[in-house]
Amino acid sequence: MDLGFRLRDLRRRHKMTLEELAKRTGLTSSFLSQVERNVTSPSVKSLREIASALNTKVSRLFEEERSRDFVFVKKGKKKKSVNNKLKSRNEVLASGFLDIRMEPSLLILEVGGKIEKQSDSLDGEEFGFVLKGKVELLRGPEKFIMEKGDSIYFKGVKSHKIVNVDNSEAKLLWIVSSQA
Repeated sequence: MDLGFRLRDLRRRHKMTLEELAKRTGLTSSFLSQVERNVTSPSVKSLREIASALNTKVSRLFEEERSRDFVFVKKGKKKKSVNNKLKSRNEVLASGFLDIRMEPSLLILEVGGKIEKQSDSLDGEEFGFVLKGKVELLRGPEKFIMEKGDSIYFKGVKSHKIVNVDNSEAKLLWIVSSQA
């Protein structure tokens, strides 16, 4: 396993220079360069700083990569985030070290649940498909009532809110695609 190559690859995928990574970690760019070239080995503390700046976990830096052109996620192994206050869950359907520009998720909203997404990027696209239930999507001044089988697509990743307006659980397939 080539830790230096893995770090360099991940940094480049984030379109980050060594200098930018140095600023985010508090480490010097020359030290980071030596790590990427496998001239020196970073301490655990340095690895934590680097992983944090690259928005990943230290353990992910040591995982073996089986393929560079697909991600297979076994049922029950999805990354999940739960917001009990908003009565919602987000299950990430694909993630990994690939240069993923498309982020598919399963959004699950309990009765009265909602999900708020904050962004004002003009780059990218979003697609949503209601698998179950009835939701209200609020995007700026626009309001859409969506039921099972309805879909929506929009350019520009904008802030929006999705609210379950039904008396049962709602499930949506949600895909965000970035241009970079």
